[in-house]
Amino acid sequence: MSRPFRLVPSFREKIWGVADLEPWFRRPERKTGEVWFLHPDGDPLPVLVKFIFTSERLSVQVHPPDEYARRHDGMPGKTEMWYILRAEPGARLAMGPVGPMSRGQLRDTSLTGEIERLVRWFPASPGQVWLIPPGTIHALGPGITLCEIQQNSDNTYRLYDYGRPRELHLDKAVDVACLEPHPGPSTPQGNLLAACDYFVTERLELSSP
Repeated sequence: MSRPFRLVPSFREKIWGVADLEPWFRRPERKTGEVWFLHPDGDPLPVLVKFIFTSERLSVQVHPPDEYARRHDGMPGKTEMWYILRAEPGARLAMGPVGPMSRGQLRDTSLTGEIERLVRWFPASPGQVWLIPPGTIHALGPGITLCEIQQNSDNTYRLYDYGRPRELHLDKAVDVACLEPHPGPSTPQGNLLAACDYFVTERLELSSP
């Protein structure tokens, strides 16, 4: 049996990050958007855990399922979940369209930027659980700190990025996107927050430091 090990935080600078990571970490020298928790020897793990800190809007995006991702990209797809740790007043996140739409509408509104208005923005609050299966159109607004648990894959298709000079992946994103509204945050079953084929997440309640 392998010995247990402590994951090591790896800090990732992002233009949309923040300068204050407390109470989780000391104040960094640069704006940090993500903290990845990695194997101490650098060995790959099947699941990646991150903290995400936002001060700006993140791209409207979608992740592919395994079969599509392996066929088109030679890597796994991505199922993920979010656990909201902190949210500033008015903070919002997007999940799914406001109503059913066609693939042509998704492409056209992504090109014009109207997609930002046609996704459903939910108020974010601490303790919310969001399970995000492949194909879910989603985005984060500013003022949110969350823990993300995901398949260890960086396979993301961007639909819209607010005019930033980054690559979009419209053909693939339109192919895999779910065009029906999202049901909203998950309801935890006791301390069980989320479960899928790739991970199970439970909340531990500690009675001492």
